[in-house]
Amino acid sequence: MDRVSIIIINYNGAQHLEENLLSLRQLDYPQDYIELIVFDNGSKDNSIEIINKCYPDAKIIRSNCNTGFAQPHAIASKEATGNVLAFLNNDMKVDSCWLKNGISMLKSSENIVCVSSKIMNWTGDSIDFCGGTLQYLGFADQFHDDSIKNGDEILFPCGGSMFIYRDVFIEAGFFDEDYFAIFEDVDLGWRLWVMGYRVVMATNSIVYHKGHGTLDTKKESKKRYLMHRNAMMTLIKNYSDENLNRILPLALIFAVKRSLLFMGINKKSYYFWEADLEDSTLDNSSKIFEQKADNLSNKALSNKNVPDNYEEACIHIAALDDVFTSFKALSEKREHVQSMRKRADEEIFQLFKDPFRNIMGYRDYLWNEVSLFGKFALDDVFKCSKAYSRRVEDGNYHARQMMEEMVDKCRCNKPNTFLSQNSDNNVNCEQVILNNNLSLSNDNLLIRFIRHVQNHGLLQTGKKMVNRLLS
Repeated sequence: MDRVSIIIINYNGAQHLEENLLSLRQLDYPQDYIELIVFDNGSKDNSIEIINKCYPDAKIIRSNCNTGFAQPHAIASKEATGNVLAFLNNDMKVDSCWLKNGISMLKSSENIVCVSSKIMNWTGDSIDFCGGTLQYLGFADQFHDDSIKNGDEILFPCGGSMFIYRDVFIEAGFFDEDYFAIFEDVDLGWRLWVMGYRVVMATNSIVYHKGHGTLDTKKESKKRYLMHRNAMMTLIKNYSDENLNRILPLALIFAVKRSLLFMGINKKSYYFWEADLEDSTLDNSSKIFEQKADNLSNKALSNKNVPDNYEEACIHIAALDDVFTSFKALSEKREHVQSMRKRADEEIFQLFKDPFRNIMGYRDYLWNEVSLFGKFALDDVFKCSKAYSRRVEDGNYHARQMMEEMVDKCRCNKPNTFLSQNSDNNVNCEQVILNNNLSLSNDNLLIRFIRHVQNHGLLQTGKKMVNRLLS
């Protein structure tokens, strides 16, 4: 019988611990084969008192400060005596068969070295996690239904309730400590698959999640920073050389694009080739960034002048900058991960499930992203025709809306003026239309138009086509 070390990371979780620890006492598993390790991240509440009261046999590792989620698991795992590690969030309670059913899925002879539990909400009437998807830029999402069955392969476990062989966890390098929290389990799961191992779902290993635990109490912007930074780090470490050469340029481009869109910057105000705009036509953000440098400190930016999404825009740039700052260390980690590679990307990509999932609602972003898919041959990379077609159709929908708005604008204003203000001598839109027999009545117009956008640019090409079609 496996000896199991259950590891719980706690930070000011006194309000959760009693139910959590008492549920562990009800496990249908011999208590003599269970070791409980609680890593306390410098809690200021009475967490330690509750642990000693509810589970006096627990081994407590105390830190003077909050070291996050990833590093404590490495420290606790080194001190663990079990051959199997079970990770559990402090704001969960477990079903009596949670442990037994979970570790029964581990099969070293079949390279199944990691298993994820099914996570329900606190009342058990909805699913918090039952497998997940990974978007090609490294952003993970969770399934909230029963589409994943017991024993099905999944790309990554949920770090809130999972099982892994201790020796494999050590071999894989633990959770990446630089992540602090968020997507560290995604990175680990992907890495395990690269190493030739397998991760599966145990839907009969059930826990109940209260929520509003340690991370939920933190400022939302700090969580979003970690999400964007860690997504970039995950793709840099785990893609093969060939695929990273395709994906990384897109990741960098779209990180900047997201920041510009959230900032609401009117780029035309910086173009010599655009007519000077009156102050009244400048975006709010453009006015702000024309101020003197000594007025650009955070204190000087009053709430009424800062764009609504200013902080969100800064998150993307800060995350990108920190990736650049740590790029040497990140490159060394990548080299180590790739040195352990035993499985090709093509065998792993099917586990992404939905690599082309939307992560932004801005039409300009969706258009630009879809227009580059073909340029970087992403459909050939992921071979996920349904998801790819869905994204192209989505781009088609948003582009048609944009075109219809431009048509309305042309009808309401003088077409000749509209054309002269947006002329681009490098784009012979008339020839594009004639050569490809395009018309607004053609349902495939914008799908085929995407190919031209790749070479001629979106906005200028679109505006010229509208003026041509109206003439």
